[in-house]
Amino acid sequence: MAEKRITVPAFAKVNLTLEVLGCRTDGYHALRSIVQQISLFDTVTVARANGFHSNSGFEFDLALKAAQTLANAAGINEGVSIEIVKRIPVGGGLGGGSADAAATLLALNDLWEIGWSREKLAAVAAQIGSDVPALVLGGTVLMQGRGEIVSPLFDQRTQLKEFYLVLVNPGVFCSTKEVYLKCNSRLQEDPRILYNMSSALQSGDEKRIASAMMNDLQISAVKLHPEITAALKALEERGTLGAMMSGSGSTVFGLVSNEAEGRKIADEMRKRGFWAECVHTIVR
Repeated sequence: MAEKRITVPAFAKVNLTLEVLGCRTDGYHALRSIVQQISLFDTVTVARANGFHSNSGFEFDLALKAAQTLANAAGINEGVSIEIVKRIPVGGGLGGGSADAAATLLALNDLWEIGWSREKLAAVAAQIGSDVPALVLGGTVLMQGRGEIVSPLFDQRTQLKEFYLVLVNPGVFCSTKEVYLKCNSRLQEDPRILYNMSSALQSGDEKRIASAMMNDLQISAVKLHPEITAALKALEERGTLGAMMSGSGSTVFGLVSNEAEGRKIADEMRKRGFWAECVHTIVR
């Protein structure tokens, strides 16, 4: 009998909004963010093995941590091998490592026949990394706390429209720690930020979505890496509806009105020397 292998996509994310609300007693920053899953993905394949192994080559492998954490939580007494095909830029603010960890949880839930819901897996994911719970839930998610408190932004009755983004990476690595240290935190949440983006997404109006985008980390990131400003300017000059940095950087994204326009802009960005992709949002 052939060895059972489970292969799943590990979808990246962008932060449509990101509020930084100060430092917590555990050293993490308190956040409130609307996290949007997108169609760019790594591929994660899991199979039973003796011990826990991954081909990632990263010193801090979130996918491997996810496997070990789930095995402990579910009382599984066997190991796993994890193969990851990378497409998401490393250290780019798109949640690549977190996406791999989330996909590992979902794949092992199937391989080990655990049968847990995404909500229960998200509780396990909170032990792994800040973006992992949101990417386990998938779709459009409200993330709070240090990232461990997550919920779908809308109920299942809400029909959201997919929209297209052009991702541009300027080729610099952003240290999340450095970006947060230089960020001026808010004293409190601004209710208008959540309301404006939620209502814009429900409307399906790309211009409203673009005008509601915000990221408290962008100012500190561009001070550390002027290349981010160059990438933002390239998208703005090309006429995207709005451009902003994702997460702690360095990837930026521009909102466009349709796929054809997005692909054309992505091609132009590549000719200018940037890594670029046209993607769409994932609606669940």
